[in-house]
Amino acid sequence: MTWYDTDLRPGDAAGSCTPVVAGGVPMVLIRSEDGWWAIEDRCSHAGCAFTTDGEIAGSIAICDCHGSEFDIRSGEVLRPPARVPIRTFPVRVVGDRLEVRM
Repeated sequence: MTWYDTDLRPGDAAGSCTPVVAGGVPMVLIRSEDGWWAIEDRCSHAGCAFTTDGEIAGSIAICDCHGSEFDIRSGEVLRPPARVPIRTFPVRVVGDRLEVRM
């Protein structure tokens, strides 16, 4: 696995949600009360992008296309119709930047 620099800085406020591309994969980098998280920017149900057809509420990614909900920390489906978890990626702070591992 490789760590990719996201060009983001760890000082962003909790609740921030930023689309990035790391290793060619579109994802959402999320700052929550308990740290940084990264999820693929695609619902596993119908492929809708969270950045255009969804929202992040605390630690839950909500797809507005059909109402599926996911835990941003584990990718686990919290509410159907999705049945397959979303991809999540480890995030680390290195100096004054953030990196995502793929």
